[in-house]
Amino acid sequence: SIVIDITFEVESQSASPAAMKNKLDALCNDANTAVKAGYNIIILSDRNVSRNRQAIPALLACSATHQHLVKAGNRTNTGLVVDTGSAREVHHFALLAGYGAEAVCPWLTIETINSLTDNFIEAQEKFIKAIGKGLYKVMSKMGISTYQSYCGAQIFEAVGLNQKFIDQYFTGTATNIEGIGIDAIAQEVDRMHAAAFGDDPVLSNALDAGGEYAFRIRGE
Repeated sequence: SIVIDITFEVESQSASPAAMKNKLDALCNDANTAVKAGYNIIILSDRNVSRNRQAIPALLACSATHQHLVKAGNRTNTGLVVDTGSAREVHHFALLAGYGAEAVCPWLTIETINSLTDNFIEAQEKFIKAIGKGLYKVMSKMGISTYQSYCGAQIFEAVGLNQKFIDQYFTGTATNIEGIGIDAIAQEVDRMHAAAFGDDPVLSNALDAGGEYAFRIRGE
């Protein structure tokens, strides 16, 4: 196996679209070179994210690598593993699988679980079981019975991504309403990186809820 870093250096406090595109091109070439060198497991990892390094979104890195290897005729010679801190929900795992990931290691989720309880082995097992059951449900709704059949099947429709971006990195996916491209995605990476490593006093001791979930004492 070989680990390929999917983070890139922050330039002038922001990630320019050109910097992200250059890193994506280098990532694809590195993966193809690794397969030709005999590596049969490629691990795409964002563990090196830091104040000075931003991560390409894991799904984008996964799909770009998968598509590049397919076009190069080398995809069947290797397995893709995504080692990411961004995977936490069933849909995240389903997307990564649908765009080529044979395995996913949600390292930040696991570290978070370990920090919340002393019985972290049981807690990890429950999380993995929950994600597994969620994937069963997603696959069964599509009439797919095995992960192998689901992996790389791309049974999704893009919402809010433009055709040029889709054609390059998510080839074959339908995107009927068009939308943003690599420029806006680079800006989103900037925003998330600034929230994590910036000087906002509101976020100094607590993470932003993100608009998805909020903890309530009495209820969901």
